[in-house]
Amino acid sequence: MGTFYDGISPAVLRQRDVSVNRPRALSLGVGIFVLLSVSLITSLFLKNSWLWMDEVLSDILIADPSIAHMNKAVVSGMDANPPLFANLYWLIGHSISLNTQFLRVVSIIIFSLTIALFFYYSTKLIGTPIQNFVLVTCMVSLTFLSLSLATQIRAYALFLLIGCGYFITIHQLSITPNRPKLLVAHVLLGVGLLFAHNFGLFYLAASGAFFALLWLWSKERKYLLVIGTHGLILLVWLVSWYPSFAIQSQAGKPHSWIPLPTFLSFFNTVGEIAPNLSSKLDYNPFLLWLPIARFVVIAGLFLYIVLKKTKAPFREVIRDKAFVFYGLSGFIYLLTIGIALTVSLVHTSIFLSRYLWPSSLLVIYQLIYAYYYFFGYRTYNRLSSGLLWVYVLFVGTFIVYQNRKLPHFSGDILPYFEGLDKSYPIFVETADYFLPIWFHKLAPRVCYLLDWQTAVTPGNYLNATVEHKILKSVRDNYQVNDIVPKASFNKTNFPHFYIVDEDSQYQIEEFIKQGQVKVVKTIPVAIQGHRILECTF
Repeated sequence: MGTFYDGISPAVLRQRDVSVNRPRALSLGVGIFVLLSVSLITSLFLKNSWLWMDEVLSDILIADPSIAHMNKAVVSGMDANPPLFANLYWLIGHSISLNTQFLRVVSIIIFSLTIALFFYYSTKLIGTPIQNFVLVTCMVSLTFLSLSLATQIRAYALFLLIGCGYFITIHQLSITPNRPKLLVAHVLLGVGLLFAHNFGLFYLAASGAFFALLWLWSKERKYLLVIGTHGLILLVWLVSWYPSFAIQSQAGKPHSWIPLPTFLSFFNTVGEIAPNLSSKLDYNPFLLWLPIARFVVIAGLFLYIVLKKTKAPFREVIRDKAFVFYGLSGFIYLLTIGIALTVSLVHTSIFLSRYLWPSSLLVIYQLIYAYYYFFGYRTYNRLSSGLLWVYVLFVGTFIVYQNRKLPHFSGDILPYFEGLDKSYPIFVETADYFLPIWFHKLAPRVCYLLDWQTAVTPGNYLNATVEHKILKSVRDNYQVNDIVPKASFNKTNFPHFYIVDEDSQYQIEEFIKQGQVKVVKTIPVAIQGHRILECTF
């Protein structure tokens, strides 16, 4: 254990293989890009193309004919993230096409490019192209969160790409911290990270802590340059975006829509950014230990290898580029999780797997490094082209299958609308239903009631207050009249209507209790916690 194949020094092997394998690594990197792009794009056309709630919000913003008005709407609370994604996709959409499937393809291309770049950089550090190709594609295809987020009109794919570039840059800086070009790249990518997603702040903090640790260990003042650029990145964000961030954050008051993490939900959340044979297994009552085991294995491997390797002097350790990236990956992975958990428990709950998605790259590298550390450095650069094509076909088919089986918006409620009187509007109690049904015109008329008093009722669905503020912003910025203020909810405007009543949401119950609304008929729905009520005032 801990030694590489045939007793050759890992450093020597890496130096020997990098020059020989670089063309092969480049060609296989292109292969990964094509494999992921073709598979994921194919999957888009094998399931319904309906956007889910957040994607509808993205599309409304991107389709805005005025980029200035779009940015005003972003700040108003329609989105909870900085404007880089919206502006980039606005430019692409208005230059090429605003078709929603095309915009999803843009996300897929960004994702595929990210994985190809990460594969190429990792292969320059350790391993052989063929083995790394198999390892990376296998782990990506088994990380269902990655396949799902890669196909969405959201900021996640862009966040992943910039995160990848950021991780590569800080790895280079950890070895040569005083290179001006790298310092400039760090500032640019760091600012990009913060403007792609607010969670970038946690990655910046973890990165700063990593360089502070390097400075304390090495006693070399040149690491202070990198720490200084972290401060510059934060200053740029504070001056240029914090005032808008403060406005956006009002949507999360009086509470976040994300439940506070529990012992099991913590491991389920971090488990979703790691490879997994089946996400359903994690929720099997007999297999609740699986996500715990995945996290413990990754963290345990990291601690074991790092504690063993860092017994050497700093100057010797820092020369091993592959190990430095491993140490950086594990440190940022664990510390970012720790920061997110702490903020969730003491301030506002933000512990969500998709916010941690860039860490999936760090997990991939940790597992690649651990594979070579324990199982040897075998130079499998020659593999039957026929066998490789069989593997590629299998992985591509598996990705298509995985991604098509779960649509972003299922529309399970829609068949129950068929027997309703089409002259009556249908009120829904959640934005999850309202935005996709309204956007795709899946019902003659669907409405959402804005009622702050019921939204803040103790014990109500956590999303109620956040959705109220978001949809109010949609109504105010884009004149969506089917988002109905409470003052307009009366007999004159809605003499007869239906409502999709959900057990988790407290809204129409208040009107019924006060005697303002009468239930004419209850229509059963074979969806847990649902029923349709036919009502009058």
